[in-house]
Order: sequence, then C-alpha cells, then structure tokens
Amino acid sequence: MKDKIIQKSSELYFKYGIKNVTMDQIARELGISKKTIYQYFTGKDGLVQQTVNFVFDQIQTQIDQICMMKLNPYQELFRVKDMIKENLSKSDSSPYYQLKKYYPDIATSLEQKKFNSIMECLEHNLKKGIKQGYYKDNLDKEFIKRMYFVNTLNLSNPEMFPPDLFDKSSTMDMFLNMFLSGISTKKGRKKLKLLVESGKR
Repeated sequence: MKDKIIQKSSELYFKYGIKNVTMDQIARELGISKKTIYQYFTGKDGLVQQTVNFVFDQIQTQIDQICMMKLNPYQELFRVKDMIKENLSKSDSSPYYQLKKYYPDIATSLEQKKFNSIMECLEHNLKKGIKQGYYKDNLDKEFIKRMYFVNTLNLSNPEMFPPDLFDKSSTMDMFLNMFLSGISTKKGRKKLKLLVESGKR
C-alpha cells in the first residue's frame, strides 16, 4: 500500500503540481481513506519527500542502464536527454520549481543528489568522448560538468524560459546540440552532424 500511495502521488504531482494535490485527492484516487495514508506518512511533507526520492531513484536507474549500453558518447547523452524529456512530458507544471518554492529543504536535498548524479554521468561520458577522439582533449572537465548542470537546471525554470515562448522539448534539443558542438573535435562534430541528420541518436 505504501508503494501504491507513492506511485499515485508521483503521477498526481506531475499532472497537477505538488502544491495543488491534497492528501484527500490522493486518497480518493486510490479509493482509500486519508487515515490509511497517515498510517504510512506523518504528513504531506513526508509523502513529498519519499515521492521525490522514488522519482529520483527511477530516473537514476534509467541513467545507469543507458550508461551500460556501450553507446558512443553522443548517443549516450541523447538517450539520457530523451529519457528526461519523456519524464517531463508527464507534467504541464514545473514540479521542481514548485518544490523549490514550497518545500525548499527537500529541493536542496534533491539538487545535491542531481548534482552528484550528473557529475558522475558526465565524468564517464567525457572520458569516453576524449578517448574516442570525439571530444577535445584539453577540456576543463570540472568546469564543463558544472556548466552543463547549471544550464540544464535553468532550462526548466519557467521564469527564465516561459512555456508560452519556449517549447521544453525543443529547448533541451538546442542546448544539448550547442553543448556537444562546443566540446567536440572536428571528427566529433562530423559524427554529431551525421547522427542528428540520420536520426540515429
């Protein structure tokens, strides 16, 4: 039952926004009493925390699976980007920025976990790209990783990129293409262009 509550909460938070979903609504959707929810969670804060952890762990598992597929470095980042886009497509709201506004402590904890995850993923990807001759070998990897992290966070900021002006999917595509072009060798840019034009990403 606890897992069912977390799963349903994640669906509703993505669909309606964390602030707008009540414990009563979650109970109604599951056909249980609100009292049942409180048997497993002390309150909405506790439920939000465990739901955030659940969603993060799901995404992290998918990233780990992609990294084990022995793709070239471009395909690897394209797959990660497509997976994240698929998760974001479940939401018409901006769940992370609602989290940051109404649950700042949980948001800070999530941001640290995301930072660690992206640093590890990019370290693996940059080493692979440099070894294969696709990325420049004089890159300041720590700077590149942090630039990637900061920019990917800002892409989902509705104040920075208003949804009525910027399509989330197209914005992510444009950023990743610019990022990869900037760190690529001549050989890498040729490979990147071929992958983009062929659609075999």
